[in-house]
Amino acid sequence: MGRRRELGSIASGIIGSFRSRNNDVDGYWGIGKLYLFVDHLQSKCVSIDLCSQRIAPYNPHFDLMTECYSKMFKGLLIKRSIPLEWIRAAYVYVEFEADYEERHHNWRSALGNPCNLVCVVVDDNGKSHVARAYTNCFPHDAKRESRSIR
Repeated sequence: MGRRRELGSIASGIIGSFRSRNNDVDGYWGIGKLYLFVDHLQSKCVSIDLCSQRIAPYNPHFDLMTECYSKMFKGLLIKRSIPLEWIRAAYVYVEFEADYEERHHNWRSALGNPCNLVCVVVDDNGKSHVARAYTNCFPHDAKRESRSIR
């Protein structure tokens, strides 16, 4: 039987994978595609519910990515013998055009605007297990990017 404290490690694994360049949508970096989607909206935030496989704001273009991360989350729970009943909620939040934080965004280490990512897993005792990641990105532009062929 797993332990609830392992939920922090699971959140860290999810957010690390979500941040990586291997998170692709149609062969392009998923975060850049999400940024392009919300670029014209007033709120520059995206929320993905890992339990119900829903993304807000909704766009069917991201259904496969949402399903993939939901399955990954549930697979990690199974791998660590953590019952699904222990999970009250699990979300990935992405905030684009975030305030620059010198210790997190490492100016000039990556091009683009600061972006904050958070994975929150709330257990049945009401405790939140949180993992954070930081990156910089531009909205997706197929003319500037190379498409993955995998």
